[in-house]
Amino acid sequence: MTATIRLADPTHLAPATLLGQNIETTLDTVPGLITERLTNGHFRGPVDPRTGIADTWAPAWGFNGPARRYAVVEGMYLSGAQSQLIGAGEGRGAGICQIGRKIRAGETLQVEIWARTQHKPLPLVVSLRPWKAGAPVYAEATVTVDKVYWAQYTVTLTVPADDDEAVFGVFLPEDGQVFLDSVSLRPAELPRVRPDLLEHFAALRLPVLRFPGGCVSTAYHWQRGTGPAHLRAPELDPVFKWDVDYAFGTDEYLELCLAQGITPQISVNITSATPDDAAAWAAYVADWFRARGVEPPPAYWQIGNEHYGAWEHGHMTGEMYAALLRAFVPPIKAAYPGARIVALGVEQAEGDRAGESQSWRSPVLAGAGELIDVLCIQFYCGAPPVSRPDIAAIITQAKGLADTLAATARDARACRPAMRAGITEWNLWRTAGHHDGKGFLEIYDVTHGLFVASVLHHFTRIPDLELANFYHLLNPMGVFLCHGPEVVATPTAEVFRLYRPAFPGRVRPVTVDGPLLAPDVPALDATCLATDDATYLFLVNRSLDDPLTVTLPVPASGVTLAGRAPDAGWDTHPVSGETLTLPPMSITRVAW
Repeated sequence: MTATIRLADPTHLAPATLLGQNIETTLDTVPGLITERLTNGHFRGPVDPRTGIADTWAPAWGFNGPARRYAVVEGMYLSGAQSQLIGAGEGRGAGICQIGRKIRAGETLQVEIWARTQHKPLPLVVSLRPWKAGAPVYAEATVTVDKVYWAQYTVTLTVPADDDEAVFGVFLPEDGQVFLDSVSLRPAELPRVRPDLLEHFAALRLPVLRFPGGCVSTAYHWQRGTGPAHLRAPELDPVFKWDVDYAFGTDEYLELCLAQGITPQISVNITSATPDDAAAWAAYVADWFRARGVEPPPAYWQIGNEHYGAWEHGHMTGEMYAALLRAFVPPIKAAYPGARIVALGVEQAEGDRAGESQSWRSPVLAGAGELIDVLCIQFYCGAPPVSRPDIAAIITQAKGLADTLAATARDARACRPAMRAGITEWNLWRTAGHHDGKGFLEIYDVTHGLFVASVLHHFTRIPDLELANFYHLLNPMGVFLCHGPEVVATPTAEVFRLYRPAFPGRVRPVTVDGPLLAPDVPALDATCLATDDATYLFLVNRSLDDPLTVTLPVPASGVTLAGRAPDAGWDTHPVSGETLTLPPMSITRVAW
């Protein structure tokens, strides 16, 4: 196959914010962000009715007997709504443990326990040991809980071996009762947010990051994600039926944005909070920057999530949403003058009954159009998880996403010329399931990469597009996967890194003369962006089987991501010249 490329003069600007990402604080996103090695360190339920021990913890002995007592005690707490009681009698001791803790040789792990005793000082023994019964203990230390009020007790454990199935335990060897409010196990030399993961984020050069999420934002109470980490107990998420985790909260998010030059995008709780609460959050963010000697930067404030859908808590009509914008936007703008307001802008909403629909975008624009800076949609494409996908069908779905977004941009401009369009969640959804037992895992491969490239090319062709957020940055449908000591960059991370140097850039329209994969689906897709440093041309050979020879307007050099197989990852190699041979399933970036 052969093709030629022709370029026109630059037109509009494609902003860097088209390469935005999402961080949703649900499931295992926050555990992946922080250095904590334990789960449920605050002893939330459900409580095992057989043992009286909080979820993910287990008794250190299989047989409790009447001499050992465990209970999650409501109302006796420092950080949440309950604490874990460990009671021992008859000289038999008692304890709780977690299995499957990942540790590495040479690590020094710090144990932090917030505890109180009853009646007398009592020792607590903390330990790491192999899963195999009878094997020697890796490390252990003892603290004496000597206060009847909540106090912190800290010890360190030095790890002698690699183990992905280690057992962490807290033991009460003497008769008595100890209450635990929280227990933490993490590397002593590291900060709470993972520095290795932050290095991966920095390599991606995130232009904008949406937080604290989509559906989870309807149950997110921002105050819980501020202040000392040991006071940030998780709360029930009524949407996904998991937990809202505040260990990575507003403070850590803003620190990340400030350190890496990321534009904040905050999703406002409009269901279980109030306009005053939203204004207080906006004021807190502004004051946070000022306290660090920084003028509050321009930031996106997104009003709600998917409230046009019956699945969302706070489902409403378009007319109700317009009235809600009038209640929420003015106090947010007063507290944060640099706010750009992101509003929900789908064309149709679900009705109260299955199969019913009603207009959304029209009443929103008619009732509150002057308050909106960016009118946004969310759009997921789907494909069955097969090893040899119908790539033409996937590319056609990408065009459907772009067509919907372009129509949104036209309606935004018609309402007010200064209004722009955006998309706050987009992806190719093939494998992830809400309760799949695998952490909502999307197995990214070359197919996803070809899809991402096609969508990014479409984004550059929509003049009034300001904002786009891929779903999701970490763990659930994550560009990066982080469970325990290691971080894995998926093949999708390589694609976003490939495109990042060209944004922001002025778009040079591209004409491609070449073969088709299917009717209206070109085998070669291309986009071109001109920056102050270089002109970047991106070439995607969508064919799963055939190489494609391309003649460029000028000689250029760059790099190719060549897919090993549709369900695999990339090989990377340099390219140069005026005539290039693009491997099947490849994405090439050249510059001059």
